[in-house]
Amino acid sequence: MTAGAHGAKGRTSWSGKPELNDYRSFTGFFMHYLSYLRPNPPSDATFTPDQSPVSPTTARKDADEQIPIVVLGGYSYGSIILRHLPPLPSILQPFAAPFAGSAAHEIVLCAHKLSDQANLEFINIARDQERRNRVRHEHKLSVKMGGEETSPEKRRSSREIRRSIDGGRSLDIGSRLRSLSHSHQGRKNISPQPPAIVGMIPAIQVPEVRYLLVSPLTPPTATLAAPGLARGFWNRSGDEDATLKRHQTLAVFGNQDMFASAKKMREWATRIDEDNHVGFSSIEVQGAGHFWHEPGVEQQLRETLQFWEKRVRD
Repeated sequence: MTAGAHGAKGRTSWSGKPELNDYRSFTGFFMHYLSYLRPNPPSDATFTPDQSPVSPTTARKDADEQIPIVVLGGYSYGSIILRHLPPLPSILQPFAAPFAGSAAHEIVLCAHKLSDQANLEFINIARDQERRNRVRHEHKLSVKMGGEETSPEKRRSSREIRRSIDGGRSLDIGSRLRSLSHSHQGRKNISPQPPAIVGMIPAIQVPEVRYLLVSPLTPPTATLAAPGLARGFWNRSGDEDATLKRHQTLAVFGNQDMFASAKKMREWATRIDEDNHVGFSSIEVQGAGHFWHEPGVEQQLRETLQFWEKRVRD
């Protein structure tokens, strides 16, 4: 999440509350969307809106699925919003049983609809791949078994005689064309419909969460930038970094940041590292400013993120 950086036209509210609500809404949407996705269906899977693709021969076992990992990130002003974000269960709670027509209800409907569209496309891709594999296999068999036991002149004569006496060949081609047309039309007319939400929404798979902060802001700049972010019910202790301390987190900052003192950033990182027993990393890039315009620092930032991403996956 960013706002107003490097020529961006976005503006902040100067209170932080709308941005915090937007972040929570998108997080809820993305968690539902991700949970409903089935990116690797078998070729014989059938599509049913609001349900996972189901194969008649190979049922999908949710217990065997890997829990996805989601990185919640914030740059600059976005880092303030991220640090005030409540824990994931608190974010997802309003989506468990939303009232019809509410914002949470619309968000879940949208997640269902978009995931249904993606799942249908995944099934079509799997079927197309299976069809191509079958054609290649049949082609190899026909070449292997066809042979060239007769001369080209005799084979050509045989084909001409067959065409002259077999009047059903054109009918066969027409049938195939019609069959393809009907098949394409049937596939075209399949349009995912949003589900009707009644009562409780089916439980979703909650992913593992990691946190990423780039050029985070420290007080007093952070306080002046978002003065409206009071402590939430999930954070009565007043520790705005309480959520960060419970998850693997990476903070990347430059020692030439005009909005954040490098000394304060080091002290802040040390405090979190002492309380975070899951895994906290802070990287200070020499010569980097707030916007990462300086020569060579962007590449260092990219390499840092790539290295951390590999650690997150392990």
